[in-house]
Amino acid sequence: MRLHLVIALLALTGCSSTPDTKGTGTPTAELGTIGSQIDKSDQRVAASIAVASENAEKPAVVRSELGVAASYLPKPDQIHLDYVRSRVARSNTEEYKRAEDAGRKLLATIDANWDKAEKEAKANKAAIDAANCEITKLRADIAQAKKDVVTWTCAGIGACLALAGVALLWFKQVLGAISSAVGSACLLAFPALVETKWFLTSLGVLGGLLIVGAGIYLLWTRTPPQKPKEAANTDDPK
Repeated sequence: MRLHLVIALLALTGCSSTPDTKGTGTPTAELGTIGSQIDKSDQRVAASIAVASENAEKPAVVRSELGVAASYLPKPDQIHLDYVRSRVARSNTEEYKRAEDAGRKLLATIDANWDKAEKEAKANKAAIDAANCEITKLRADIAQAKKDVVTWTCAGIGACLALAGVALLWFKQVLGAISSAVGSACLLAFPALVETKWFLTSLGVLGGLLIVGAGIYLLWTRTPPQKPKEAANTDDPK
């Protein structure tokens, strides 16, 4: 708050008495929003006091408007209450003039400081937004780098499997060549599936195909056990 009590009691100037059931709104962390709410509150206090002054001959209006103004202000402490009551008791015109001048000077200082704070807040927000953009870009670059590593790794291994398949086919190892071709195809397609819902499924299929292919290959190439040759009969006269 901008020391509404001092301004109201010393200056006795300034907020429209039009009722507004919406109040001043919900405070937020935005400095601009808070500033707008404070300005709204200031104007209502000032207008209520101004209207009360215009209707000084109507005590009921004065009490009502001052009551509205007080609802926007903090409760005064005893020190300030004693200070103002003492000033009223002295009823010195010059003292009132000095108090009004002090109130206007204090208000000008507060307004200047507030404007400075708003400018600094805008500059800080711009700097934070720029930093957030850089962080977002950096995260995107890191994610792309990880994706590139996976892509090139799969491409390299897939190419090796493809070459191995060609070599196995050349040596008429058909099953081995087929297994290498299937593995190569799975690896080459794998990077495109990393960020999809088929990622885990592709991992399972790839592992299953490799295991099944390796098993079939081992069974296919296994050499059947040979029967032992019978020992020669030395008693045979022939």
